[in-house]
Amino acid sequence: MTIKCLKHQKSPKFICYQCNSLMCSICISIHYQAHPDHSEWEHIDQIKDSLSNFNVDNIIDTKTNNDINSDNSNNFLSQINIKLKSIWESLCSSTSRFQSLSTTENEIKEHFEQLHQYLIREQHKLQRDIINDKHTLTNSIDYNINHLKYLINIIKIFNKLNNNNNNNSDNSGDYNQSIIEDTTSLYSTATIMKSITSSSSLQSFINDNNQTLFNYDKNNNYLNIDELIKQHGDDSKLLLLDIIHKYNNQFKSTTVTDNNDDSISSYKLSIKQHDFNQLNSIIENSIKLDKIVSNSNDNKQSYIFTTHKSKGATLINTSNNYSIEELQFDYKFSCTYSSIVSVGEYIYIFGGYTSTLKWIKISTKSKSIEHIGEIEGIKGDYYISVCYDGQDHIYLVNGAHRKNRIDRFNIHTMKFESYHHLLEGYDRQISSMIFKGSLYSISYDQNKLFQFDLTNKTIIDHQIDIIPYSACHDNNGNFFILDSSNKQFIKYNVETKQTFNLNAIPLTNAQYSCVMYHRESPESSCIYSFGSSNDCNFKYSIESNQCEPFFRDIDNQDRQWCASTTITP
Repeated sequence: MTIKCLKHQKSPKFICYQCNSLMCSICISIHYQAHPDHSEWEHIDQIKDSLSNFNVDNIIDTKTNNDINSDNSNNFLSQINIKLKSIWESLCSSTSRFQSLSTTENEIKEHFEQLHQYLIREQHKLQRDIINDKHTLTNSIDYNINHLKYLINIIKIFNKLNNNNNNNSDNSGDYNQSIIEDTTSLYSTATIMKSITSSSSLQSFINDNNQTLFNYDKNNNYLNIDELIKQHGDDSKLLLLDIIHKYNNQFKSTTVTDNNDDSISSYKLSIKQHDFNQLNSIIENSIKLDKIVSNSNDNKQSYIFTTHKSKGATLINTSNNYSIEELQFDYKFSCTYSSIVSVGEYIYIFGGYTSTLKWIKISTKSKSIEHIGEIEGIKGDYYISVCYDGQDHIYLVNGAHRKNRIDRFNIHTMKFESYHHLLEGYDRQISSMIFKGSLYSISYDQNKLFQFDLTNKTIIDHQIDIIPYSACHDNNGNFFILDSSNKQFIKYNVETKQTFNLNAIPLTNAQYSCVMYHRESPESSCIYSFGSSNDCNFKYSIESNQCEPFFRDIDNQDRQWCASTTITP
């Protein structure tokens, strides 16, 4: 089947990477006019030429992301290089980590096997004499059972010879007993001991085992009666005397072996209940497994990602003497100030002044745009205030023109949905935060902050005595709000509803600064500001309650109302 453009009936020759569309030569011209910001496209011939020169050995020579964005002739090849390199590095890393985990697992196993073997040895050491004595007793029981069987058979033979099988003094004759299945287990020492224990007397023991142990027809190995009768010419007295003689030869001892033989020791066992707390302490002290989290606080790098209007962004490493890296992206960030959120290794930005129907996903690892999508299912806008619930959804609140709404975006399915319709009176929002099951959001240029319960969808208004120009939050219940008109900078706690005035005079004197929260380390948190020029760049330390100019020597970009966020990969 041949794929053709439905509109022009031509075979597709081009692909646009930003919207993943196949286009013919006419479509690409129309598409470029409609979407001048879609500069990442390629002709199939360029792709073929790239692949013909492709060499896996050159993957490590992958171009930088800045080069990728500016060189359309190698888009596909560069993307393949990046993906292959990323996959291979991931495979090597996963294999190495798996092998390391297996080694640790085996070391744990060997450690406890040593303990297990020690316990087994101690167990066997205590049981050894008892096992030997049990073996001696078992031999004694087997000997005495055979002895008993011989004597009972003598009695039965005597009664048979005298035609007195029903002699009451024997009581070992035939009884009206049900026939039992003859099995080997019935002759085992364990079964015999069980029968002895349950028998009230010797007679009851003989009766219980009359069909097995004391069945003359099955156990006549000692005496061949028919042969003996022939030998003695039916002389019962002579026969009886001969049987007794054979008995004495078989069992030389005239007394039954005593089961309480002096060679069998008695034991007194003393058991002290285990002190498992002490045992746990000993084991825990003998072995310890500490999880080493990748990028621990000692080595963790933290960054500020701040965009500007010239399709670029500045990456500031706050863990490495504030070193900077300038990045280029094919996206206009004007009016995205409150529309950015960081989730793991990804940065999400929604809308913008010239991209009201777009959203992008930036990878902090590759430092490139991973996805550009259309805002579908809800209405797009700019100045959308967004926040992340820590699980599956990013919530979008109002915008410059689309008011009175809360929508949300699923980071896994990448689908938008309308979530709640707000009442009238809520305008553009400048900062939103989800804290303890509620979404809190601050209105621009209004002394309003509302609390939206995400479960029952009810709203509570918080009245604040300030006119917000820009604001940020710490994801822990605190908003930091700048009022440029009245030159105030405050902290507002949504739980206590308390307001604290902050000492940030240089920041409040700057008329057009947009603030953002950044946690540099477990001991240090700051508020940074950016604006139309470097004169708006300030750093406020929350711990010291002091403010100072910041980064006045970086590229003097217009960052007013452009997205900024904190990154801790």
